Amino acid sequence: MRSPDRRITLVGLLLIGLLGAGWLLSQDRVQAVGEQQYDLKLLQQVVERIRAQYVDDLNEGEAIDAAIRGMLATLDPYTEFLEKKQNDEMKMMQIQGKYGGLGIKITKPRQENALVVVALFDDTPAYDVGLQTGDRIVRIEDQSTADIDVSQAADLLRGSPGTSVTISVSREGEAASIDYTLTRAIITIPVVPYAGMLDGAIGYIKLNQFTEDASREVEQALKQLGEQGARGYMLDLRGNPGGLLEQAVGVAGKFLEEERLVVYTMGRPGTDQRSYHASGTFTLKDAPLVVLVDRYSASASEIVAGAIQDWDRGIVAGRPTFGKASVQQIFPMNKGTALKITTARYYTPSGRLIQRIDGNRREPGPPDTAPDDMGETDETGETDETGPETYETNTGRTVYGGGGITPDIEFAVPEYPPLIQALTNQSLFIKFASHYVSGNPDVDQATFDVSDEMIDAFRRFVDARSFEYTSTAEQTLNELEEIVQDRPDRLDRPVSTEVLESLADLRKKLNRQHELDFLGHRELLIARIGTEISARLWGTAGRYAFATRHDPHIRASLEILGDEDRYRKLLGNGPEE
Repeated sequence: MRSPDRRITLVGLLLIGLLGAGWLLSQDRVQAVGEQQYDLKLLQQVVERIRAQYVDDLNEGEAIDAAIRGMLATLDPYTEFLEKKQNDEMKMMQIQGKYGGLGIKITKPRQENALVVVALFDDTPAYDVGLQTGDRIVRIEDQSTADIDVSQAADLLRGSPGTSVTISVSREGEAASIDYTLTRAIITIPVVPYAGMLDGAIGYIKLNQFTEDASREVEQALKQLGEQGARGYMLDLRGNPGGLLEQAVGVAGKFLEEERLVVYTMGRPGTDQRSYHASGTFTLKDAPLVVLVDRYSASASEIVAGAIQDWDRGIVAGRPTFGKASVQQIFPMNKGTALKITTARYYTPSGRLIQRIDGNRREPGPPDTAPDDMGETDETGETDETGPETYETNTGRTVYGGGGITPDIEFAVPEYPPLIQALTNQSLFIKFASHYVSGNPDVDQATFDVSDEMIDAFRRFVDARSFEYTSTAEQTLNELEEIVQDRPDRLDRPVSTEVLESLADLRKKLNRQHELDFLGHRELLIARIGTEISARLWGTAGRYAFATRHDPHIRASLEILGDEDRYRKLLGNGPEE
């Protein structure tokens, strides 16, 4: 027999579910938001009737879990109920940068029915098998990801080191899903995996995540690069999904004058506004700066980029960012569980809420007046009915809210042709690197580069493994042949022998085109081959040292930093034309 306490708990939690779904408690009534009212006794009667009459015994644990998750499903995707294991893992990951799993960061946008990989960490099981940011995980083992949330997916993906998990991935440009079997490992996410010098005395810092050591490690890297003669800096936040708010403030403070506003937060109506300002003993005030971002730069990354942009402290370059402008807090619950709740939204110094607009639904706008320590700003956040909200930076440049951080300079999305995608999917760059290093263990890093002879060796290595791929043109030809041969009903008249012979001849020519593809994509082959060999020989630092020399967005950013007039003009203080 179930105890009265258990019955009260069940009813109470179901009631909480109703409250979270938009109901109000008024004395002895649960009042729907609207005209209709329901007596609390009715809710209790429903529960008791189910318990007494339902064909099977009521699983109260599942009912309580469903009530909680049903309530949270009406809120934003970042408010979650964490089981004890998930709570412990989240603490370890967000604070210490460690967890047991695959080495990926995932999200599930509202418009998606699958999980999306938004960050991938070096030297992890996910990286080693060739998983990519932007991949959509459609199945985990035999379970579809369409109907599970991020917390449930994380529970399936993480586990004890040495155990394996099979996932199915949908990738842009690939007709069929790709299956990967990965062996879990202890994942330690390096905060600053690389800091080094680029051409033109530019110091480069890659920041992976805003864990508890982010501010300290960025400061150490800046000092180290300064001692090496850096005259300008590049902070790479691409693929950085965020982390701790105070660390974002600390990192931004390395580039802003003391007491400059970095970000402010607003909770529910009636709560106080809280402002966060730059502080500390180390500040790099004047050196030219480029902050690199992409669509996977989120949350804390957007705080840093937004503050740098609003104060005209540096150039933000790359792609528009993810658009997550909410603050979460974790509240402990019974038996080690916890609620991760969105408690506030944050705004950049100019008053921008950079939360991305979801369809036609608009997030609440900024308060009526932006903080008074921004300088000259657009305090009202003017809204054009046909476009995003506009604001002004410290020097009067126009910036936009409601869609992530829009870079000052936008770069095109790098294209990876079918050849490069197929080589990556089959892990042939990684396999060749291991093969090459086994025969060349004493390569000098200072003089290493990928020669024509090395590319020829890679081609022979690939051919020996019966490598095949389908080019874009061949995909189109496949569709045409299917129509001609298998779907004649889609044609107006029978296909002549001449047409069939022409298609066969075209097939032969496209096969010969594969040779030209290797020649046409030489620069991409050099970048991928050299990066993997460098990683095998000199670790993560070696990987970044080589990759930065061939990254098109880094090369374009170096051009900006090398042209003082252009740099100043982009910041709104260049010479008049």
